[in-house]
Amino acid sequence: KAFSPTTLSTGRGTEFEGAVVAFAHLLISRSDKVRALKEAFYRQNLPNLTSLMSTVLVFGVVIYFQGFKVELPVKNAKYRGQQGNYPIKLFYTSNIPIILQTALVSNLYFFSQILYK
Repeated sequence: KAFSPTTLSTGRGTEFEGAVVAFAHLLISRSDKVRALKEAFYRQNLPNLTSLMSTVLVFGVVIYFQGFKVELPVKNAKYRGQQGNYPIKLFYTSNIPIILQTALVSNLYFFSQILYK
């Protein structure tokens, strides 16, 4: 909803729903630019620029850490002197942890309902 051009009626009048659209509108329509910036960054009950920037920051950090790899040295016990490295991702992101977490929570909920009855 960051770019949503939809208008909503609030206690202060009609406002744009999207954070970026509201930011542009506030800068153009208000004479006090500093107050317009504060309102765009800290709007309540509507998307604001602070939440948009924090989302972009989290995406950036996840993408940065996803490239990290730890290399474990591996030595062969049969053949002396032969060794290699085994790369392991430091930050594992996939859909499998989400599926496992959902299964765990649903099992806990299921057993709690059985124990409750």
